[in-house]
Amino acid sequence: MKLTWYGTATIGLEDGETRLLFDPFVRMNRRMKTTPIEGFCGFDAALVTHGHLDHIYSIPELMRKDAAVPVYCTETPKRTLISRGAPAERLRLISPGDELKFGRFTVRVWPFRHIVFDPVYILTVTPKCAVMFPKLFWQAYLNRKMPENGEIVAYEIEHGGKRIFLTGSFRDKPEIEYPKNADLFILANGGSVFVPEKSAGFIEKYRPKAILVDHFDNAFPPVTRTVSVERLRRTVAKNHPEIRFIVPEECKAIEV
Repeated sequence: MKLTWYGTATIGLEDGETRLLFDPFVRMNRRMKTTPIEGFCGFDAALVTHGHLDHIYSIPELMRKDAAVPVYCTETPKRTLISRGAPAERLRLISPGDELKFGRFTVRVWPFRHIVFDPVYILTVTPKCAVMFPKLFWQAYLNRKMPENGEIVAYEIEHGGKRIFLTGSFRDKPEIEYPKNADLFILANGGSVFVPEKSAGFIEKYRPKAILVDHFDNAFPPVTRTVSVERLRRTVAKNHPEIRFIVPEECKAIEV
């Protein structure tokens, strides 16, 4: 099984027969090289973790370019996508507890929560917001039109005896028992400088064999900025030296 990170929270998985795409998004940062929408065509299915713009904004265009791909999402992003012209007949409604089959892939849907934006992060993007106010106004409008409404899911992906636990934003539900000892934990590192602290308890309890970090790039300034992964890397190395820590290279496939 191969994994490719395409920027932000966009992850592709493939095994030579089946290709799955998670949270496809074309960056709005013109200063960064980004995968064009055509690069997301040809997948067997696209799956959404939640309805924010950096997870679903590109999907209507993707569905126009690729007339076959179905999209799996919860009720709120489904409504949003239909309102933006996505064909309803290719939107598949999912809920926590569902189990989906795609070739040799089994995908289980878990309830999750969105990270809370911390004051430090907000302060670091405030100067850019002041300078780029027209763009901020447009993004604020889009964000209001693309709510998550508390509908955040994570995905447990099983293939060939290996398991991946993928998040689109990191904030677990303490009352839920999540899968332990996953071969790979895909940890969304966006929206907070305190991800090392916020994720420490989860990592300690569920002990993944490897962590791949994503969602750390400056995808749609001025609201976003690049979030360093070094403190998270050091924290994991100190507390769990047995856990492999992976910072992916964009568009470079790795074996899982």
